Amino acid sequence: ARISYFDKVSEVLMEPRITFNQKFLDNFRLEFLAELKSQSITQIIDLQQDFFGIEKRRWQLANGTDVPIIKSQQASIGLSYDKNDLLISAEGYYKFVDNITAKSQGFQNQFQFVNDIGSYTIKGVDFLINKRFDDFSTWLSYSYSKNDYTFRNLNDGSPFPNTLDLTHTANASFTYNIDNLKIGLGINWHSGRPYTEPSETQDDSNNTIEYQTPNSSRISNYFRTDVSAIYNFNFKNNIKAEVGASIWNLFDQTNIINRFYTFDSDNTIIQIDNRSLKFTPNLSLRIRF
Repeated sequence: ARISYFDKVSEVLMEPRITFNQKFLDNFRLEFLAELKSQSITQIIDLQQDFFGIEKRRWQLANGTDVPIIKSQQASIGLSYDKNDLLISAEGYYKFVDNITAKSQGFQNQFQFVNDIGSYTIKGVDFLINKRFDDFSTWLSYSYSKNDYTFRNLNDGSPFPNTLDLTHTANASFTYNIDNLKIGLGINWHSGRPYTEPSETQDDSNNTIEYQTPNSSRISNYFRTDVSAIYNFNFKNNIKAEVGASIWNLFDQTNIINRFYTFDSDNTIIQIDNRSLKFTPNLSLRIRF
């Protein structure tokens, strides 16, 4: 158990944390976790109002009014099976975080200049399979989650999707080791992030964008494949070296990671898409002596 006293807001918080881990039937393991946590600082995000939409981040200490202490409740339960170099696991989890501020979420819609106190709730399930051979190993994972905001005064108090909500996430990795050479292949896919589209009708008299329901649209799915190789060898006199090469986004996929709207010089609404790196090779050399 943890007990914290925050002098600035004269508040005492008791935060019990429980961990239970039990092996049974030789190859199965059950794990349960539950905990309360708190955070006395909040990150405030100010978005630059131009074509680039650059973020300016700063930390602010809780003051008990417009910046309260963030409090969370979280629990998870998982079951795993491990035998003959095969690992299979599944875990369900729940997390509730209260007293977050709208200014800490980086909204780029109708809530960008509004501050309010609210919460978000995450519910999800994770699956993992790992199979190991002599020189070969493979990992497959899948996650399903639902992450929703609820603010006191935003969206009439009704829940809406979290800006960082990724409903489906799937990853696969393959590694092969032979002597001093290690080769890896990684595949990453997830459903698109939420964003807010402008309303079909706009009021040109107020010079602001009118939006649809917050985070009611989704960016297209994300997909990326990476490959890498590392080779270790020895110089004389106990000098060791490592040469590495990798390619990020092997198939040169165009992935949009964020979308927002602004006005151009003619006061016309334009769509801005932030894209991740495309085909990107990397080389490295490390010497240890």
